[in-house]
Amino acid sequence: MSLPVPSGYKSILSSMILTCLVALLCFPVLPQTLTAQVSTTGKIAGTVTDSSGAAVPGAAVSVKSDALLAARSTHTEADGSYLFDLLPPGSYELTVTAPGFRTQSQTGIVLTAGFTATVNSKMQVGEVTQVVKVEGEPVIDLQNNQTSTTFDQNLLQEIPSGRDPWSTVAQMPGATVGTFDVAGNNSYQQSAMQVHGSTQAEQVYSYNGLDLNWPGANGGYTQFYTNHDSFDEFQVVADNAPASVPIGGIYMNMVTKSGSNQLHGLAAAYYLTAATQAGVKQPVFQGSPVPTGSPFDMTRDTSASLGGPLMKDRWWLFGSYRRYDLNQRILAVTDQAGNAVKDINHQTNTDLRSDFQVNSKNKFSFIWLYNEQNRFFRRDTAYQFVTADASWKQIEPAYILQGLWTSQVTNNFLLDFRVGWNKIIFPLSYQANSTGLNKQDLGFSTETGAAPNEFQNPAWVLKWSAGGSWYKANWGGNHNFQFGFEWGDSYNSYINKVSQGINAIYNGGTQAFSTPFEVVAYNTPTTQKNYFRDTSFYLQDTWALKRHITLNLGMRYDRFTTYFPAQTTDSNLTFPQLFKAGFTFPASGDLVDWNTVSPRIGVAFDPTGKGTSVLRFGYGIYYIMQGTGLAETSNPNGLVTLTFPWGPFSPGCTQCDANNDGIPQLSEWLPAGAKPINSSGGAQINHNMSRPYSEEISAAYERQLWQDLRVAATYYYRTKKNLYGIENTAVQPSDYTPITTLLDDNGVPQPITNGLTGQPMTLFNLNPAKVGQFNMLVTNIPQLDNNSYNAVEFTAVKRLSHKWQVLGGFTIQRQKGVFGRGFSDEATGDNFTDPNNDINRKNNYLNLDATYVFKVDSTYELPWKFGTSVNFQHYTGFPILPTETFGGLTNAGVNKGLNQGSETVILQPAGIQRLPSVNQLNLRFSREFVLNDRWHLTPTVDFFNLTNSQTTISEVSQWSPPTGGSYLLPSLAINPFVTRFGLRFTF
Repeated sequence: MSLPVPSGYKSILSSMILTCLVALLCFPVLPQTLTAQVSTTGKIAGTVTDSSGAAVPGAAVSVKSDALLAARSTHTEADGSYLFDLLPPGSYELTVTAPGFRTQSQTGIVLTAGFTATVNSKMQVGEVTQVVKVEGEPVIDLQNNQTSTTFDQNLLQEIPSGRDPWSTVAQMPGATVGTFDVAGNNSYQQSAMQVHGSTQAEQVYSYNGLDLNWPGANGGYTQFYTNHDSFDEFQVVADNAPASVPIGGIYMNMVTKSGSNQLHGLAAAYYLTAATQAGVKQPVFQGSPVPTGSPFDMTRDTSASLGGPLMKDRWWLFGSYRRYDLNQRILAVTDQAGNAVKDINHQTNTDLRSDFQVNSKNKFSFIWLYNEQNRFFRRDTAYQFVTADASWKQIEPAYILQGLWTSQVTNNFLLDFRVGWNKIIFPLSYQANSTGLNKQDLGFSTETGAAPNEFQNPAWVLKWSAGGSWYKANWGGNHNFQFGFEWGDSYNSYINKVSQGINAIYNGGTQAFSTPFEVVAYNTPTTQKNYFRDTSFYLQDTWALKRHITLNLGMRYDRFTTYFPAQTTDSNLTFPQLFKAGFTFPASGDLVDWNTVSPRIGVAFDPTGKGTSVLRFGYGIYYIMQGTGLAETSNPNGLVTLTFPWGPFSPGCTQCDANNDGIPQLSEWLPAGAKPINSSGGAQINHNMSRPYSEEISAAYERQLWQDLRVAATYYYRTKKNLYGIENTAVQPSDYTPITTLLDDNGVPQPITNGLTGQPMTLFNLNPAKVGQFNMLVTNIPQLDNNSYNAVEFTAVKRLSHKWQVLGGFTIQRQKGVFGRGFSDEATGDNFTDPNNDINRKNNYLNLDATYVFKVDSTYELPWKFGTSVNFQHYTGFPILPTETFGGLTNAGVNKGLNQGSETVILQPAGIQRLPSVNQLNLRFSREFVLNDRWHLTPTVDFFNLTNSQTTISEVSQWSPPTGGSYLLPSLAINPFVTRFGLRFTF
C-alpha cells in the first residue's frame, strides 16, 4: 500500500510558498527602521579663503531656500571650513560675509537626498555692502561613496512610466525588476527587484528616512501602495551605502512633499482605454497561437494636492489625494462563454503632512498616510493560468503615522528623532462563485475551481530612531560625525482556512485536469503568530583630509531576534482524524539572537583639485535583511499538509479516482487506519547558525564631462556568505540508493532519461524504512556560499539645464552560483539531504540575471514650450530553470519506484536557456500653457511600447513526458502599444 507523505517537509514548503505569496502582496511604508539618518537630506560644505588662498575664519555663512521654513546660518572654522547638514532637497542660495571683504552670494545650488555640494568661496577685498554674484551648481559629489540615483520632480513628472515605485526603479542603471511595465499595467502588484547582484527582494521602502516594510517573509516587501504625485523626490541607494543604511540591496527613499510660504498645488489626470491600444499579437507554440498577456480595458489615474502656509515661516501644511482604477483582461484564462476574464483593481491614497517651526532651532513634522488597495481578482502566483473562480478578492486598508523632530543644538551639532507606526489587515477571500474545491494541474500550470485557501494577514510595525550630526574641523582634517540608534518591534500573523480542507492535484495528460495525481490535506483552520525585534547603532565619519582625499569610515551594529508565542491548534479542524485538535505548542523563545557588526569603508579622491572629477573605492559588509520568515518556518502552528496518492482511474485500483469523476472523494485518497499527527509543521532552527551577509567591493571614476553632464565607469564585485536552507536530519544521504529505471504509467520498467536532453539520468530512492521520517533543520548550507557577481557599468547623468536632462546606464554583468529552492536567497523550500535536489544545482545563473542592461531617460524642452521625453530599457532575457517531476503512481495505482513519492528535478542549470531579450521604448510629447506666470496647464500624450514588441516574458518551465507537454508554453507577454492621455495643472 502506498504511504501518505506526512509532509513535515512539504508543510514547511507549503508554508514558504504561502509566505512568498503573501510577500508578493504587501505595501510600502513610511519612516525608517534600519536607517536612522538615511539621506533624506543633503549637505553643503566648503572652505572660505581670500585671494591668496589663506583661510578666512569666523566668516558668516548662511543658506536660504523655499524648502526651508527658516534660513540657516553658521561661521567658518579656524581653517575656513563650514558645513550645513540636514538640508531638505531643493535649490539653495549661499551667502558669505566677512569684515573687509565683499559679500559673496552663490545661487542655483541644487541639493538632492544624500548629495554633498562642495561650495568653496574665494573672497574679494572690498566693502561688505558690495555683493559678488556667483552662478553655477556643483555637479560632482566629492565626499560620498554611495551609488545612488535621484529622481527629481522633472524625472518623476515628465518621464512616461507606470507612476509607481517599481516602474521608477526600473529606470535606474543596473536595476532589474521581476515585471515589465507598460503604462502601469503592473502597478497594482509590487515586484521583486535587485541591483548589482543584491539579494532579490532585498528592498526597503523608506518614507523620509524611516522604514516600515511589511514584517513577513524576508522583510523586503511593502504593505502600503503609494501616491506618485506626493513625492518631492525619489532616491534609490544601491551600493557603497553608509553605515546608516542597513542593506546592500535597493533602498528607496521617498521624500514626501511639504507646504511652503507660497500656496502651491497640482491636479492631474491620466487616461487610456482599449481603443487607444494596439491589437494583441499571440505567440505561437507548437504551430498554434497562444493567448497571453493582460491588455487594458481602461485605466484612470487622478490626483490632487495642495500645500501652503498656515503661518508664514512657521507652519506649513500639505495634503494630497489619488484615485487609481486599472481594469485589464487576462487572455490566457476564459470564462464559460469563452471570454477573457477581467482583472479589476482600485487604489486610493490620502496623504497629509504638517511642518511646524517651533523656534529657529527646532522643527516638528507629522505625517499621516492612508491607502486602500482593492484587487477583485487576485491570482495565485504559483501557477501561470488561474481562472477567475480560483482567484482571491482583496479589500485591504492600511495606514501609516510618522512624527519627525529636528533640532539644531549648535551651528555644528544637529539631532534628529523619528517614530513611525504602520498597520494593515491583508485579506484574501474566496470569490462568491467559487465551487469550493481548489484544483491544480502541475503539468499545465493551471488552477481552477476555487482559490487554494482563504487568508488574513494582520501585521503591524513600530519603529523609532534617534540620530545626530556633528561637524568638527582641525582634527587632522575636517570631520562630519554621524551617529544613530534605532529600535523596532514587528508582528505578523497568518489566519488560514481551506474550503473542504483539501486541494486536488493533477499532473499532465492530454488536457488539463485529466490525470489525477495527489490530494493535499490541510490542518485548517489555523492561526499563526510571529514577532521580530531589531536594534541597531551606527557611527559614520566623513573625514576630509588634505590633498583632496575624503575617507568615509563607518561601522554598524545590529541585533535581530525573532520568536513566536505559545499557540493552540483549532478545536474544530476539518480532518480531526489526521491532525490533533486543541494541541498547545509552547512559546519558542528567541529562535536566533544575531549580534553583528558590519564595516563600511570608502575613499573619495579629487585627482585635479578642481572639483570636476573623483575616484572612489568602496568596501562593505551588508547583513541580509530579515523579517518573520524564520519564525514562520519554525512555527509549528502553521499551515500543515499531508499529501496522499490519488491516481487516475483503473479497474480495482486503490487511492485513485475510483468512480472516474475527476473529483477526490474521501474514500479515494484517505487510507484506512490513518492516525492524527500533532500538526507540527515547523522546522527546527539551528540556534548557532550565522546571519547571512553580502560582501561588496567597488571602484569608480566619475568626471564632469561638459557643463553639468557627468559620466562614470564603475566595477562591482559581490559575494554572499552564510546562506541558509533546510536539511532533514532524520535521514542521511546514505539512505538514498541510486536508481536508473522507473515504471511507466503501464507498470513497465523504463530507463530514466532527462526529458530535455535525452541523456540517461540517475535518481535516488529513499530507504523504505525512512519514508515519512522528518526532522527538518534550518541551518547554514556551505555549498550555497559558492556564488559571485561581477559587473562593469557606465553611466551618464545630467540635471535639467539648458533645456535637457539625461539619466542613462549600460551594465555588463554576470551572477552565478549554487541554486537553492526557496525565495530571496533563503533556500527554505529545499531539502539539502535529498540528493535528487542536488542534480544540476551548481553553476546556475541566479535570480534576475541579465547579461546586458541598457537604460536611457531623457527630457528635452522644444521651442514654443513644447516638450518631449523618452524612457528606453533593454534587458537580456532572464534565465530559465527547466524541471521535471518523476515518480508517482502507475495507472494501476502502483508506486513507480520512488518510495518517497514524487521528485521534481532540475534538468539543466538555469541560464543555458533564457527568455527572449526585452526592448521597451516609451515616448512623451507635451505642451505647457502659462497663465499670468503662475498657472501652468500641460496636456501630455504618452506612447508606451512604441515598437509594439510584445515579447514573451514568462514560459512554463516544467517538462512533462513524453514530449515536453507544455514546456516553454508562453504564459505572459509584454502588453501591446498603447497611448495614454494626460492633463496636469500646477500653480
